[in-house]
Amino acid sequence: MSQIPEAKIKASEILAGLRKLGPNRVVALSTHKTKALVAELELKAEALVKALDDA
Repeated sequence: MSQIPEAKIKASEILAGLRKLGPNRVVALSTHKTKALVAELELKAEALVKALDDA
C-alpha cells in the first residue's frame, strides 16, 4: 500500500509529459526534445507499472 502515493506521482508526471506532446500543446518541441521526453516518460511508465505490480 505504501507504493500508491509514488504511483500517483508517476502517473501525474506521465500525464504532464503527454500533455507536452499532445495536440493542445503550447509550443512545438524539437525532435531531440521529443525523443528525450518520450524516453523519460517510458522510464516513468516502467516505474509506475513496477510500483503497481508490487502493490
